[in-house]
Amino acid sequence: MSPHLAFRKLELPTSLTRRSDHFLEGWDANGYDSLKFSFGLAGVEQNGNFFWVNTFGYIFAVVAFALLMLRFSNMFYKHARHLTILSNPERQGYWKLNRSSWWPWLNRHVFMAPLHKKKHNATFQISSAIDNGTLPGRWHSCLLVVYGALNLAWCLALDYSLERKSVVAALRGRTGTLAALNLIPTVLFALRNNPLISILQVSYDDFNLFHRWAARITIIEAIAHTVCWLDNTANSEQGWSAVAAGLRDEGSYGYGMVATCAFTFLGIQAWSPFRHAFYETFLGIHRIMVLLSFIGLYEHLVKHGLPQVPWMHMIFAFYIFEWVARFTWAMYYNFGKQGCRVNIEAMPGEACRVTIHLAREWTPKPGCNVHLYIPSIMGPHSHPFSVAWAYPPNPSSKEHKERSLSQLEGGITLSSPHMQQRTKQISLICRARTGFTRTIYEKACEQPNKCFEAMGFIEGPYGGYHSLDSYGTCLLIAGGVGITHQVMYIKHLLAGAHNGTTATRRILLVWSLPDSESLEWIRPWMDEILRMPDRKKHLRIKLFITKPKGRIEQGNSESVKLFAGRPNWKTLLTEEMAHREGAMAVTCCGSGGLSDTVRAAVRPLTTEGCVDYIEEAFSY
Repeated sequence: MSPHLAFRKLELPTSLTRRSDHFLEGWDANGYDSLKFSFGLAGVEQNGNFFWVNTFGYIFAVVAFALLMLRFSNMFYKHARHLTILSNPERQGYWKLNRSSWWPWLNRHVFMAPLHKKKHNATFQISSAIDNGTLPGRWHSCLLVVYGALNLAWCLALDYSLERKSVVAALRGRTGTLAALNLIPTVLFALRNNPLISILQVSYDDFNLFHRWAARITIIEAIAHTVCWLDNTANSEQGWSAVAAGLRDEGSYGYGMVATCAFTFLGIQAWSPFRHAFYETFLGIHRIMVLLSFIGLYEHLVKHGLPQVPWMHMIFAFYIFEWVARFTWAMYYNFGKQGCRVNIEAMPGEACRVTIHLAREWTPKPGCNVHLYIPSIMGPHSHPFSVAWAYPPNPSSKEHKERSLSQLEGGITLSSPHMQQRTKQISLICRARTGFTRTIYEKACEQPNKCFEAMGFIEGPYGGYHSLDSYGTCLLIAGGVGITHQVMYIKHLLAGAHNGTTATRRILLVWSLPDSESLEWIRPWMDEILRMPDRKKHLRIKLFITKPKGRIEQGNSESVKLFAGRPNWKTLLTEEMAHREGAMAVTCCGSGGLSDTVRAAVRPLTTEGCVDYIEEAFSY
């Protein structure tokens, strides 16, 4: 029997037939039969594979639609509450209470709940030296368990009455198909410009969690796919010589092995202790290995003419769109006639105030964040920071004068509460820890005036999707440098309360900071906030100095109070709950331990009244 007849009998793709003559030379018909479950489609249950692919697609579509409806109904409820309150913001008693019993129960025990006890954002450590990342919440854990269980069930849904080699071949086809399929959500969930983030108003941190777990499932299935091929091939009459010949002479298998090795390396490298200990190094290597795995997988599929090739086209489209979008917006906002300048100033408490002068105006939203690039210090890598402050445009600038004239002609003034203020200058606060933040802090300290200017640019803005405008009471909690997430919310809510565009009647800022020196981080911005109209009527501030270096002076102000030690969150939240006006929002930005403690204190309150909890975390 000729080699070509043998392969036609096995119904292999013609592309494989043309390239396998040299590989099959010297092998008899028995050799071909012993390898039919390794180098052909014999045993690969294509109909079953695509049945489960379609099932996966329908389940994904149903879940996405359900989440979308849930999110839209929640947004509509808040918008209706906001519009209703605007007619009489002093009477919000109706919105203080829950209007159903099932939603608060779900919120308390499912959506807000940690997996066990109260740990969620605090790192899960095997020892003091090994940071093993964070634990997913209860709702996320349910989704991940179902996702993993479905993949396992689909891999095991085989006809075990057939001979062993046929079952192994079927498992090879099933795991390979699912690995290629799961790569689509893996890439989609990793995109910073993922449109689902803004549509569903889900943080990038949550999508990044699903990215990591989808990637782990993809890697496991890719390894299982390769092991099945090795098992059938090594157990043939030719043994390991057939494995070596396949990898050497058939490009598809060689590229497939490259992709599997790259996936395996990615799984090891992305383990939390390695990722967090050397994040910048991890990110650079990660991107290279991702491209290598994509190319290897694409060539593996193309050279066999497999039907999963369009999936790779979709993945490449996602990937290219992401980088084009990031590059386009970065070029637009940072590069122009004046370019982008970054000023770094060393501050007390081992922090830096970073002020970015953009080439073009943009509109920051409360709670948004940007990725900062300073190539001379950290090469092509970036670091995420919350936008702490946006300065008003220069009154003498041409853009400001033109916009002022057009607004006055249309009967709208610059102070109109309905208009977001555009800016060319923003500030960030960077606490010196390790890597990039430590480097810029030490470099600033070395300068005579403790500041320096560098060439850099930002990418963004991202986030800022949570609106607090419909809440009568807003409790803003910050730990350390987490105050940067809350300052713009205070300014926005105070302006809205004065102009009658938000429901806000009570604002309480609780800032837990290590020492009084850290107050200098935001002093000029807080001075401006404290001079805003109706500030004393709506805003109260409680500062907790956790490591005071001397006696804390209480002062005479009723609206700004200083305390020594850590706050009792349960007592503080219970007191605010008792005096709330309308619905209450609790937002928190700080360390993982702080977020977990605040969440534990908020959860019991959700069934006593209308209370929502929002947290910001960068657990990359």
